[in-house]
Amino acid sequence: MVKHQPQQNHYNNIFSLRKKVAVVTGAGHIGSEIAKALSDFGAVVFVLTRSPAKYIDLETQFQSEYGSITLMECDVTDEIKVHECIKEITDDLVNIDILVNNAFSEKREDILKVTKQEWDSGLNTMLSHVFFCSQAVLPNMLERGSGSIINISSIYGVVGHDQSVFQEVKSSSVMYSVAKGGVLQLTRRLATEYASQGIRVNCVSPGHFPKKSPGSPDRPGYIVSLSERTPMKRVGQPHELPGAVVYLASDASTYTTGQNILVDGGWSVW
Repeated sequence: MVKHQPQQNHYNNIFSLRKKVAVVTGAGHIGSEIAKALSDFGAVVFVLTRSPAKYIDLETQFQSEYGSITLMECDVTDEIKVHECIKEITDDLVNIDILVNNAFSEKREDILKVTKQEWDSGLNTMLSHVFFCSQAVLPNMLERGSGSIINISSIYGVVGHDQSVFQEVKSSSVMYSVAKGGVLQLTRRLATEYASQGIRVNCVSPGHFPKKSPGSPDRPGYIVSLSERTPMKRVGQPHELPGAVVYLASDASTYTTGQNILVDGGWSVW
């Protein structure tokens, strides 16, 4: 019997993003880790944020350790600004291969106290920006017949809030849940619209990845509650999320579209 001889190097570079250009919205602890991972796999990355001055240390790290990551000022809730930023990138580099819609709002407010301004702002930041960034990038992708759009949703776009874990801190806002559920449906809509034209649109829904910064909701009791409620008995670390994004950005997922990958330690299985 003649043994099958695997094609040499067939899978060696299946996750490579070499010569790809990626745009990531949001420079927080999740967005920055996604940008680093995409860069590590070979992509040239542009990170859009409305407040570059807030991330001076991060920009320094990008420049010293990741020469292929650029921080750009862009208010992703402003449709005109979004189109201008995307045009600036495509004018210089011609193509955008990967878009990661990650920007979100951390406003936490009691449902009965939410104002119309807060409601509109939350949905603009977490849902409308996904649509407008996708709208701005899609013509470039469609022209070439290829591209990957990856939207960051949340387990709270899939399941309801377990209020029992939110004793020390307020749960995320009602706008957060509504917007993240909308991101899932927008993902499915865009996926079915453009699948036949070579564009893949998928979603990653993180579980709990608490920040480690002043003023963030990472008090000991809160972390314990989240950990006890999670089947893996711990919260997520920022470096554990980008792998799913790299998969969806790479040739490893060329037959995957309209899907939602939950990275939640098993939270949504209960």
